[in-house]
Amino acid sequence: MKLIVSLEDEESFKLAKKLADYVDGFKLNHILWERLKYRGWKKKEIFIDFKLWDTPNTVVSVVERLIESSVTMTTISTFNNDVVFDNLQQFKSEIKLLGVTYLTSWTPQDQYAICRQMPDPMWEQSLRRIEGFYGLVCSPKDLPDIDYIDFEHNFQRVCPGIGHNTGQHRTTTPRQAFQLGADYIILGRTVTNSPNPIQTIQNITKEIDESQKTQTTNN
Repeated sequence: MKLIVSLEDEESFKLAKKLADYVDGFKLNHILWERLKYRGWKKKEIFIDFKLWDTPNTVVSVVERLIESSVTMTTISTFNNDVVFDNLQQFKSEIKLLGVTYLTSWTPQDQYAICRQMPDPMWEQSLRRIEGFYGLVCSPKDLPDIDYIDFEHNFQRVCPGIGHNTGQHRTTTPRQAFQLGADYIILGRTVTNSPNPIQTIQNITKEIDESQKTQTTNN
C-alpha cells in the first residue's frame, strides 16, 4: 500500500521537502498545483484532485496541462457525459486517471440526495463509466462493495481522509484501510498538523508493516 500526503495550504506545502523521503507522493489542491517546480518530487506520485466535471473540450485541455506539468494522477467526476470518458482514453498511458463519485465528506443521506441511487447500483454504474481508468477514489468503508463488483481488481483503490479527526464522515485508520484492501491512502492533517510529521509517518508505516506481516502469517 502506498502513502500520499495531502498538502492543503502554504504551511503544509513547506513540509514537502522534509517528507519526500518517507512517502510515495503528494496530493495538491487547486491553490497549490502550479507550485510543481520542486525537483525533489521526481519519481513521486503527484496527485491533483480536481474532480473534473465540465465540457469535453475543457476536461481534455485541463488534463493536457496537467500532463505537461508532470502530474501523475488526477480525478475525474463520474457525472461527466460519455463523450468526456471517450476523449480521455487517449491519456490513460500518460496520467493515472481516477474516477470519483461518492465523497468521503458526504453522509449516506448526502449520497442518496445527490446520486438518487443506493450505493451498490451507484458503484456499478460508476465503474462501467471509468473503464480503462487506473482506479477510483473511495472511502475504505466502500471497499467491500467495490470488491464485490470489481472482483478482478481492475481498478486501484485510492482512499482519502485517512487518520484521526480528519473532518470526514466515512473514513478509517491507516491500519483499517490496509486491512480492507486500500492500494493508496491519503493522509492529511494527521500528518501536516502533527508536532513531528516524520515520526507520525514512520509510526503509520510501522503499523501497516505489522498488519501486513500478521496477514501473511495468517495466510
